[in-house]
Amino acid sequence: MLQWQRGRVRLMQTNGVNKRFAHCMDMLAKSPLFAGVSRENLPRVLVLMRARCHSFAKGEVLQGFGEPFRYVGILMSGEVEGSFDSERFDRINVNRFTAGQMYGAAFACARVPESPIELVALRSTEVVLLDVGVLGTGGQPDALEAVLLRNLLGIVSTQSVFLNRKVRILGQHSLRDRIVVYLGGLAADVDGWVTVPLSQTALAQFIGGNRSAVSREMGRMVDEGVLERDGNRMRLAGPLERRPRRRLL
Repeated sequence: MLQWQRGRVRLMQTNGVNKRFAHCMDMLAKSPLFAGVSRENLPRVLVLMRARCHSFAKGEVLQGFGEPFRYVGILMSGEVEGSFDSERFDRINVNRFTAGQMYGAAFACARVPESPIELVALRSTEVVLLDVGVLGTGGQPDALEAVLLRNLLGIVSTQSVFLNRKVRILGQHSLRDRIVVYLGGLAADVDGWVTVPLSQTALAQFIGGNRSAVSREMGRMVDEGVLERDGNRMRLAGPLERRPRRRLL
């Protein structure tokens, strides 16, 4: 009798999830976190991970500095920026997230008690929050949990590589070297041109400078013949192009 009641409760929970997250299912099914999880099992996973859907207005804080980091978020719509303030109170952009992308995997897995970054909605945003701390806590994980844990490990690893690159950029002493390292990390075409996916302001924040200083330095690089530029397409040239590239890891 008790087993039947538990099964009925799980069925009711799953049906409730299907209704609450009906508009999110297509986006969630495409998330790397749920790779290998059938559409049929997705509601069960959302129940397991205590999924919640929240909407945030432009400028609203999703995760504040110093607050416990408990959940990963998958964006259903909108855009979110993760950043922190330097010792000189300059805003340093860590990353931006758009629809379909996930943030906070490493911090949530580590159950960081005080968040080192702030997450802010850049426009009206909808996010599904998931508690990754429940995975594998009941002893031997079942097959579904094993898939989720494997996917989560891959996501954390990818984000760690990204953060390694970010640290390397910010570790450069000069603004020019930060620009060079940033451009050197982008995928180039056969002719050596890269496409910068950020606006001038966002690029300055990403490499830890201000917009005017970055604009001036890039102008000098163009004048000196070490940088070619065509809008957001750029190519390192001259002595900088011949420098051996260091491995990120």
